[in-house]
Amino acid sequence: GLPALLIAADQEGGQLMAVGEGVTPLPGNMALGAAGSEALAEEAGAVLGRELAAMGVNVDYAPVCDVNINPRNPVIGSRSFGEDPQAVGRLAAAMIRGLQGAGVAAAAKHFPGHGDVTVDSHIALPVLNADRQRLYAYELKPFQAAIEHGIISIMTGHLAVPKLTGTMEPASVSKTIVTGLLRNELGFQGLIITDAMNMKALYNGNNVPEISVKAVQAGNDLLLFSPDPELAHAAIVRAVQEGQIPQEQIDASVRRILRVKKWLRIDDHRLVDLNQVQSHISPDAHRKLAE
Repeated sequence: GLPALLIAADQEGGQLMAVGEGVTPLPGNMALGAAGSEALAEEAGAVLGRELAAMGVNVDYAPVCDVNINPRNPVIGSRSFGEDPQAVGRLAAAMIRGLQGAGVAAAAKHFPGHGDVTVDSHIALPVLNADRQRLYAYELKPFQAAIEHGIISIMTGHLAVPKLTGTMEPASVSKTIVTGLLRNELGFQGLIITDAMNMKALYNGNNVPEISVKAVQAGNDLLLFSPDPELAHAAIVRAVQEGQIPQEQIDASVRRILRVKKWLRIDDHRLVDLNQVQSHISPDAHRKLAE
């Protein structure tokens, strides 16, 4: 039979739309933050979800849960709901209800919070100079709200949090952050996925085996966009064989992936009805909502 795959996209609404052509052009999170309406945020999530589902995309790397408290941030900006962690949490939770209500798995990003940095992690390693108290007061609030509202997955960001880890290691490959903070302290039981493994904050052109093994050791279940998937796979298999990664950890990750596929009822949705795509994407009701 056909493989039942997780098909994912960065479909945030606003400036970051992986599929831009023909879909409803939603105004994005900063506009939703300005409107302050949970109902609108939920509807926006539902529109994103319905249109993705019609295309056969079952995972959306949204909503952005970063609190935009640094005006010099070059990469989050209007992708954030705003600078108030409480409000960001409320609107993110509403968008999650909309997305997941439409049968698409949402992914809160970029844990533990990409808002208060001045560097774009696609280009270099950002540093979040927050201590534990400050993280709980700001950055973590929207992620806690997402977890409370049944978020299916959370994406880890390539940013250093030296006051928690004691090193300049990116959060995405830090066991302290991924397993310690997200799994154990915040109690998140869902799927943890890295941000793209080809970003310069992590990837230097020849360290695929090392960063791949570290990402798994940290506690991520899925590695996104590896620069060399075959090399990454071989390195992880070798690490398991050599006892650097326990087999039970791999089994637990596989179980979490299968749980998401079960939640998606993926076996019932292996094929997209191409005759339905046009009518489901950007109907009048969706365009009216965007307006």
